[in-house]
Amino acid sequence: MIEPRLFLCSGAAEDPALALGRKVVRLDAGGDDPNVHVRLEDVAEVLQDHLDDRLTDLLEIASYVFTADCAMRRSSQWTDSGSEEPWGRDLRLVIPVRDDAFWTRGEVSEQLVRTVGFLSEDHWQFDFQPLERTRMRQGYLQMGGAASWPFYGVERVLMFSGGLDSLAGAVEVLSAGQRLVLVSHRSVTTMDARQKQLFAAVAKRYPGCVQRVPVWVNKSEGLDREPTQRTRSLLFSVLGAVVARSIGARGVRFFENGVVSLNLPVADEVQRARASRTTHPMALAMLSNLLELVFGHPLVLDNPYLYKTKSEVVAILNQHGQTDLIGLSRSCPHGMFVSKSQQHCGTCSQCIDRRVAVTAAGLQDQDPATDYIVDVFRGPRKDGYERNIAINYVRHAQELDTASEAAIAQRFSRDLARAVRDESDRATAAERLIRMHKRHAAAVMDVVREQVRAHADALVDGTLPDSSLLRLVVGKQHLMSSWVRYADKLAQVLAAGLPVACQQVKPKDEPHLQQMCDGLLKGAELDLVREYPFMRWSSVLAKPDWSAGGLQLLVELKYVRKKADIRPITEAIAADITKYGDSGARVLFVVYDPEHLIVDEPAFAAPIHQRSAMLARFVR
Repeated sequence: MIEPRLFLCSGAAEDPALALGRKVVRLDAGGDDPNVHVRLEDVAEVLQDHLDDRLTDLLEIASYVFTADCAMRRSSQWTDSGSEEPWGRDLRLVIPVRDDAFWTRGEVSEQLVRTVGFLSEDHWQFDFQPLERTRMRQGYLQMGGAASWPFYGVERVLMFSGGLDSLAGAVEVLSAGQRLVLVSHRSVTTMDARQKQLFAAVAKRYPGCVQRVPVWVNKSEGLDREPTQRTRSLLFSVLGAVVARSIGARGVRFFENGVVSLNLPVADEVQRARASRTTHPMALAMLSNLLELVFGHPLVLDNPYLYKTKSEVVAILNQHGQTDLIGLSRSCPHGMFVSKSQQHCGTCSQCIDRRVAVTAAGLQDQDPATDYIVDVFRGPRKDGYERNIAINYVRHAQELDTASEAAIAQRFSRDLARAVRDESDRATAAERLIRMHKRHAAAVMDVVREQVRAHADALVDGTLPDSSLLRLVVGKQHLMSSWVRYADKLAQVLAAGLPVACQQVKPKDEPHLQQMCDGLLKGAELDLVREYPFMRWSSVLAKPDWSAGGLQLLVELKYVRKKADIRPITEAIAADITKYGDSGARVLFVVYDPEHLIVDEPAFAAPIHQRSAMLARFVR
């Protein structure tokens, strides 16, 4: 279980009652030794007048939430009755504020908790208290030399990441003759350099029509590092809202394709907040409600590309004759792991999505292959995350491509219901989202088939790495669920290691065998937890021998030492099938039968395999 945290912000004093049972972490965006860094650059001096106490509080709150999110690692070994995620966290923040009368209002704090909770699927608590020490808000601003903004009253402030989607959105707006203010968040210098280069190219093509407000938000190295960053849309929205208020814009606009915005689970283990909700329609609606409370009037947050696929978004650049800007954009989030000459790792989901989209749009020549450290289709992938990302990406597309619209509606009913919650015609909106996903899936599968044909010789000759996306697809890995692949790998580790380990000393009983298996599984770096979780069934508590929390997989080990063991083991498995099956869990039964006493393995495994979420594997 990961230890709950108490974050003391802006010099807040420690309350022993609040700190009980929590690890205390101090965060400070000001003071003599800040570890949270926030700076808006190249801003007009007039922004100081618009950054009142409440808005300054909001900027600090969003920064502290984002930093706390990034500074508390998730665990695959923790679950509780209040969360469907085995990786949930418990965070409590004590934040001194200037306008404590506002922030302690029930509707305000409740909306903040609901919004942040939806974004990250964690348990959040906020304690606001009056700010006692003087904090200069000017420290968050770096003036650009101008007293006022070059233009006011733009329709929306655009959140500009420098990726393909926000680039296409900027080009579309500017090509329509509208002026535009771009707010771009950076956390590392490698991202900043590419953003500057891209913005300069855009500004040159639309002179006098676009300006950019760079924003830096990062934390000190001494804090822990959690890469998921699920609360970043709160921070992005607040940064955009600060600028929007100063220039008189009606709201903040995100341009992101609907597949990423909705982010349907692409794998068995990708559930709820593990799939990012940065521009999810429900997230934008909740953020809009929070900002309306802060501002006292509506502030719109929207995403015009909700019903477009990424390849359709890329095609917008082609429509406006700006495809040469593709090579200056950047989609990879791994700023710490790329070189100055190569801006894309080639192994993450964003890189796969980008390369597939530009290929589907027929614009791959505008996206230099040399910009990728690993070739998306042909390059080697490390075992685990990199391979699973590629397999799950293709598998998800294949499943959507072959499924009917009705089947998709049924499978993702909860996700679709959330996405269209605030639409006036929910049925039509849901249909549009389903059809958009069908178009995306068809485009992905067309690209995969095209790549297989283009590299047929290398596939036949065996010159492509076994771990490359194309080899994995040809090997039908995308047709197998990720938890099944994991279960098979676990069984293979035991099948290879147990006979060797047991040559000298036979395990005397099942607990002894479990100890031996523990060593083999740890040596293979399989992320398993012993005798966890406890599950209530009827009036008793049950626990598996191991569990893989992220996959919601339970593992039961059975040891056949003599023929008389078969019947009680069969009865124990029957009981396990009932108690685990009633809970909806996935279960792998590993049967260690060194003397080959089970004559008919298919018949023995038949009751197990009648359950779609259960597997039996035999080790000799």
